[in-house]
Amino acid sequence: MTKSRRTPQQEAAIDALFAASALLDPVRLMVWDRENLTVTQLRLLWHLREQEGLSNADLADRLFVTRPSVSALLERLERGGFIRREVSPNDRRGICIWIEPRGRAALENLREDLRDYSMGLMEDLSDVEVAAFTKAVDRFVEAGRARRLRDLSADTSEPD
Repeated sequence: MTKSRRTPQQEAAIDALFAASALLDPVRLMVWDRENLTVTQLRLLWHLREQEGLSNADLADRLFVTRPSVSALLERLERGGFIRREVSPNDRRGICIWIEPRGRAALENLREDLRDYSMGLMEDLSDVEVAAFTKAVDRFVEAGRARRLRDLSADTSEPD
């Protein structure tokens, strides 16, 4: 990644983002202790919750990681009973990944824990502040996804 000049406003925004992210650490640690799942493993499960039957390659693309990294994640999740892998009905060489009831339960518990905890963090914000926060974060996520897709495109178009 190239290092670019940052404005004072961007530096302040980066500091705010890191501080906000750290606020969720207690919930992340609770899930880690309860389910022994990392943030990346949870993200993988969320993608499967949105669309089951994805391949290793699909998940690697969605997580913006390498296929070997996804394979290692899948191995741990399968051993823990969170997912199962099956031969693809369309391509006998391919594997489809499915979320198991334990994986669904872990995600639902995490979702509720995060929503409750986040609600507590927002109690002192006005409706106007919550709306402004939502608009800014939505735009940040939109820009981040576009950037990650451009980066992924650039990585796959470069010769090996």
